[in-house]
Amino acid sequence: MMDDIGEFLSKLPPIEKLFGGAWIITWFLAIWGYHIQFFLTGLFCLFLAILLLGYFDEKKKAEIPAFFSMDKNTKTLTVQKIHETDLSWNDHELCSGSAMIPSGLVREGDTITNCSGNVALRHIPTNTLMGAYNFE
Repeated sequence: MMDDIGEFLSKLPPIEKLFGGAWIITWFLAIWGYHIQFFLTGLFCLFLAILLLGYFDEKKKAEIPAFFSMDKNTKTLTVQKIHETDLSWNDHELCSGSAMIPSGLVREGDTITNCSGNVALRHIPTNTLMGAYNFE
């Protein structure tokens, strides 16, 4: 055990080199410490500004403008709930399937009739799929 410690100590550089290296590192930190501190303070202030401006805020998810209920027996979709005022049927399109879309403003209780196939309805202004309904 003592031989291992002696061997380890013999491999260490002389004390003058250790103190010389420590002296160089100390002067480097003394000269550049202020600049590093100033740089890190600037980064912290930038991070705070980004947080205060809301850059990392969660993006608002698009809410589906209306909800429908499906009736396979009558092949209809009925508007159950509306989340937007002044919602027009002209702002909607069928992506697939076929159906008769009413005209005018969307109101609760409105009915899309003659549905066949896999009817997919999209709200054009928000590019939101309002639902896909399988009438097959």
